[in-house]
Amino acid sequence: MADRIQAVLDKDSKRIVGRFMKDIDLFGGIKEVCRKFDIHAAQFQCIGSLTYATYVQLEKTTDGVLQYSEKIVSDSEVELLNGTGFVGYDVDGQLDVHFHGMFVDCNQQISGGHFLDGENPVAITIEFILFPLTDVELKRGPDKLMKLPVFQFSNKE
Repeated sequence: MADRIQAVLDKDSKRIVGRFMKDIDLFGGIKEVCRKFDIHAAQFQCIGSLTYATYVQLEKTTDGVLQYSEKIVSDSEVELLNGTGFVGYDVDGQLDVHFHGMFVDCNQQISGGHFLDGENPVAITIEFILFPLTDVELKRGPDKLMKLPVFQFSNKE
């Protein structure tokens, strides 16, 4: 996998820029770069193309309760017009990515949502920038109101 990931550190800004090549999973690539540069928390942005997009969207139940839709998979390749996310840790202490993106598919339909881990392979290239957060801890925990596991933000001790 490392031969299909380019990532370099800009020493002045402490930011990492690079790209993922064909068939690298978007989330897997971000996690690999974080491991390589020993990043434990970050914000990132990216653009590029995916073989298909796998995501969920918010919807309301008949009772008016917000929930996520069933998994949606695009029926064609997509151009990622805008993607942004955070890197932190899940409840088991593993690197975790929270990512939202907007894309256009081969039918010129624009859509987007909350992308799913391990299910968004690169078609041609994804270009990214990582903004490491050195004094911040991001760890998934239950939201007090919705009881869903979301990133909790705190200063490192």
